[in-house]
Amino acid sequence: MAYDLYAFDLFAAPRDRYDFLDWISRAFRSVDGPLGSDPTRASPALQAWQRDMAQGFPGAADPHRAFDPDSTGASKNADYLFTQCAVQASFEWDSCGPALLRAKKAAQARGVGLFDATGHDGAVWMISSRGRWEIVHRADDTRQSFA
Repeated sequence: MAYDLYAFDLFAAPRDRYDFLDWISRAFRSVDGPLGSDPTRASPALQAWQRDMAQGFPGAADPHRAFDPDSTGASKNADYLFTQCAVQASFEWDSCGPALLRAKKAAQARGVGLFDATGHDGAVWMISSRGRWEIVHRADDTRQSFA
């Protein structure tokens, strides 16, 4: 099983938890093959987020990617899928801590949201009603939406 993170356009994503999960699922439902691996499909901010991530977690076309699955560098590889409003990044579980830390820093720097899809609490970071980049909802939230 992979560890999946999603960076997304803050203005395209729904604010309600259930609407957000439906939106992100629909965004990647039909993304497959070479079309999904084209970073130019994504917004400039999402492309910049992916470039920041690739510095530590190279993607399939990156010359720094470890191709020997038994090498120590292989756990630092990532797979990226692109849509216009979101990027999915998949990592080995061994890299989940460093990947999440880098993803959060890159998301804040690039002004995009972040969804920790396979993390223990399914956290979503966006700009909150207080104007801060912070967790706005999680899997264990009982509320339907937030202000």
